[in-house]
Amino acid sequence: MSHGAFRPFAFSKSITETTTYEYDPNLKSRVVFEDGKFIQVPPFARPREIDLPQPYGKTTQYIIPHSETVTLAQALKDKGVRLIEVRGTWPKQNMTLVRGLYDYGILKNPVVKVGDTEKGLMSIIGNYLVDSEEGKTTELYGYALHVEVVGYKDGGKKQGIIYHTHPASDGSVEGWEGLRAYTRNVGIPLAIAAEQLAKGNVKGTGILIPEDAFEPELIFKELERRGIYMHESWNNL
Repeated sequence: MSHGAFRPFAFSKSITETTTYEYDPNLKSRVVFEDGKFIQVPPFARPREIDLPQPYGKTTQYIIPHSETVTLAQALKDKGVRLIEVRGTWPKQNMTLVRGLYDYGILKNPVVKVGDTEKGLMSIIGNYLVDSEEGKTTELYGYALHVEVVGYKDGGKKQGIIYHTHPASDGSVEGWEGLRAYTRNVGIPLAIAAEQLAKGNVKGTGILIPEDAFEPELIFKELERRGIYMHESWNNL
């Protein structure tokens, strides 16, 4: 799975925390699932070029700590899956900044003294970015999800790819302007999930992983009603 999240580095304090969290050098939950085991990897591990739909294009993505690694391992435990990797990227300027912070050890969040106060260095940088124009804007807004499955079916090796598209952020579609092209990709699926719960369309009770709770085709239909479209293709390898 690959995520292209095209949004500013720090349009809110929670997003700044997410950025810091995902590339924390000591983060134990940054893992891949490989041959039946979860393997911890460092920031910027296993780079891979992913072709996202326009206007995003080809991006270099790295392993990120996202729940799908764990939930898919559970949902597909009887399918003989050997490898699950979840990657992500942000706008180029964001990735350049994060890489620099990592290379200089700043993402370790060392405590520094400013006047009479001691504070984590990343907290100081995050506070600056939240209040800066550079931290709150980016050239390209939106979201792109890319899923690739490789395996054997009908006696041959096949590759399946599914990705999604949504209205452009250039103002040509009302309600999708600028940052909303990103935030609607986050909010709409949550709203659909809440609606399905309210309608009693969720299988089982208690705390469920999404793969066990929802019917994908139903979710895709609801996404399409709201301007988010899924695209699927299969290739012989």
